[in-house]
Amino acid sequence: MIYFSMGYWVIGLALIVSVAGASCGLACIRQSTKSVTLRFRLLWLFVAASSIGGVGMAMPVFVSMLGFSVKGSQVRYDSLLTTLFSALSGLTVFAGLVIAGKVLNWWRLTAASLVTAGGLGSVHLLLLSAVRVQGTTDRSLVSVIAVYVIAALLSALLLWFSLWAKSVPVLMAGSLAYAILVTGMHYAGLTGLQVHVDTTAPLPKGDDLFNFFVPFFIIGSLSLAVPITAILVAPDRREARQAPLGSDIDLSHSASLAVSSRKSGRAKVSAR
Repeated sequence: MIYFSMGYWVIGLALIVSVAGASCGLACIRQSTKSVTLRFRLLWLFVAASSIGGVGMAMPVFVSMLGFSVKGSQVRYDSLLTTLFSALSGLTVFAGLVIAGKVLNWWRLTAASLVTAGGLGSVHLLLLSAVRVQGTTDRSLVSVIAVYVIAALLSALLLWFSLWAKSVPVLMAGSLAYAILVTGMHYAGLTGLQVHVDTTAPLPKGDDLFNFFVPFFIIGSLSLAVPITAILVAPDRREARQAPLGSDIDLSHSASLAVSSRKSGRAKVSAR
């Protein structure tokens, strides 16, 4: 098997995409803590989960798989399993964020980490199960264990960062750590994928990776525009709501000063 048939640049691109998705998602989680209603908080968390699980995990895996090839066989992917992988990645992160809650509680954090780790590890193995070659594939037990161990680590780190990280440098550091762990989890599972090529077997059924990558990449890139715009506009809306109050106070203060000055002028005239 060849893991970097297109060059090592795919690792750099995967890390960049993962950092972008994770940082945007963590920023959305920070905004969710300012929501006064449960509905808007859940909306922020859903957008955050889509960025973290969809763009932050699914897209980097697709980028990394561009360099995966098998000598002597075509590589195809099962359409249903590949689509489920993309959708369940975001839903798994959403479930973990809801369970973790708004404040740091170690019991809830542990439960959320286990749920998220089990989900992310399973959906990643689901994608590896979608690989079709001219022959058969199998996975080593060591690689499966490694996938779940790394998934547990990145899930705990992600949820912990989401509960206390507020400053931009800390969010970016957490996003970079998340991207590194996602990439490591992917290659831990991919290197454990055992391929047995059989030239007498029929050609593999399924779709080429580019059939999924192009639309998913476009949708993922465009989906980042929605939370980024919402994050940038949210502070402006708060300032806009506060501005009229401040202007009313200034006007009333100015009016009172004017009245006081007129009264003072009249008193001076009467004294003369």
